[in-house]
Amino acid sequence: MPSLVMVGLSHHAAPLEVRERVVVDEATWRTHAPARHSTLLLSTCNRVEVYAWIDGHTQRAARSLMRSLARAADVRLADIEPYLTVRRGHDALLHLVRVASGLDSLLVGEEQIRGQVRAALRAGEEDERVSATLRGIFQRAIESARRIRGTTRLAQAPSIAAAGVMVARRSVAGGVHGQLAVVLGAGVMARAAAEALLASGARVRMLNRTPSHAERVMAHVRGAIEIDSLANLPAALHEAVLVVGATAARSSVVSLAEVERAMRTRTQPLVVLDIAVPRDVDPRVRALEGVSLIDLDDLERMCPIDTPTRRAEEERAEMLAGEEADRLARWLRFRAVSPAITELRTYAEAVRTAELRRSASRLRDLTPEQIEAVDALTSGIVNKLMHGPTVALRDAALSQGNLGRSRSRILRTLRPTDTSRGSRGRTA
Repeated sequence: MPSLVMVGLSHHAAPLEVRERVVVDEATWRTHAPARHSTLLLSTCNRVEVYAWIDGHTQRAARSLMRSLARAADVRLADIEPYLTVRRGHDALLHLVRVASGLDSLLVGEEQIRGQVRAALRAGEEDERVSATLRGIFQRAIESARRIRGTTRLAQAPSIAAAGVMVARRSVAGGVHGQLAVVLGAGVMARAAAEALLASGARVRMLNRTPSHAERVMAHVRGAIEIDSLANLPAALHEAVLVVGATAARSSVVSLAEVERAMRTRTQPLVVLDIAVPRDVDPRVRALEGVSLIDLDDLERMCPIDTPTRRAEEERAEMLAGEEADRLARWLRFRAVSPAITELRTYAEAVRTAELRRSASRLRDLTPEQIEAVDALTSGIVNKLMHGPTVALRDAALSQGNLGRSRSRILRTLRPTDTSRGSRGRTA
């Protein structure tokens, strides 16, 4: 049977310096994706994963996806292969459900990932090369995530940006209330960081290459936010107590030299939170006196929530994720068996109509009502004959049996001879 295959890397196995090298957007992936496979890309700050619906040799397909991902990221496969994970079949289904639910996130339970899975699905819906089955898998995984989050308290977890702000503000001497905090970027992460800072009582200034875009993004956010150009970063580095890097830039936005210049004239320490991938801030600023740098790898160490209640909720969510993956697997098996059921019924109906046509001369004296009765009688016989094979195929799907073998066996039973000549031979 065809199956789901996932190839990718995440914060679990790949350090930040590796993840920031494998940043792939949808357009770039479509340019390098293997044409013979139906694929969807899920790219976030903490993972880059490719999901493919494979009808054939999954190991060979996984190698093909690895090579395509390396080409899309413009890196050597040998450099990233030690960090890549491959999942197949039910394991891949369970992984996708866990990812969509936030169970596989750096901050377990965070909500932002579900929106990112939806975005991946929307991109797939716009691409005719993505199969209906793969789109259906993502749709059902998102629904599974909604059910899991709706029946547990995982939804109470903050986003990565909000959690990062929570950690970073504790490092600011005197707190951020009434102080200037600067956010770089105007995307989803930047907005979440700005909202968290506003909730903490900070004065927030958002710097973006296109200030008008930042104004549109933040138009519906409660609280006053200053909007400025990224060109004014040097002044912001001098004034702010906290700087949050959350752009989508492909290279550093804050250089070592810029921070060094700012620190010569500052009278207080500077806290820098970098939640961008690739990183917005040159990691060498960590060595500067008076600078505290917190990146995503630091957050993974600093944000564990280890209370008995939290653990119990996670265990319950994991159990539900397993049940949802099983539900998804059953849907796929029923989907796989549907064409066989349709083929059987189409064949049986073809035999019925052929026999009626062959007997037309003997039925010509029947009244229209009698002809209708004969038609209903033969149709009822066919439906009863098809009930057993239909149930057998559905049972094979539920039991995870070999659907191809079950289908072939049933077809052989029903088709002992060629359809077009068999009935004539049997009635001779």
